[in-house]
Amino acid sequence: MAIYRFKVSFENYDDVWREIDIRSDQTFEDFFYAIQQSIGFDNKHDASFYISNDQWKLGQKISTVTDNKNAIALKDAVMHDWVNDPHQKIYYTYDSKNDWSFYIELVRILMKEDITVSYPACVKVYGDSP
Repeated sequence: MAIYRFKVSFENYDDVWREIDIRSDQTFEDFFYAIQQSIGFDNKHDASFYISNDQWKLGQKISTVTDNKNAIALKDAVMHDWVNDPHQKIYYTYDSKNDWSFYIELVRILMKEDITVSYPACVKVYGDSP
């Protein structure tokens, strides 16, 4: 099973980021909870991932809110179905009222999982959450 390592950076805080490892067969819902936990956010607000290109142009929406036909539910979106670039970029928003936005970039693909790790896992923390 491949492991994706993503760097998750705050859009407005360059000195704060996390690296999260997730199995390719896990969902964006799993990724959502891992990001929230690594930052210290609760899970009480809406969140959306947007599959993006190298210029951060927003593509497919994967979200906690699926009230329109264009959004896919987090629990229904498996990572390997959406990661198709060795430097895949994903834009993430959380709590639209407070406008938390993040850049997520695939930084490494590990071909073997570590059986001692419970995935997803935050493997590196840089800076304190605002």
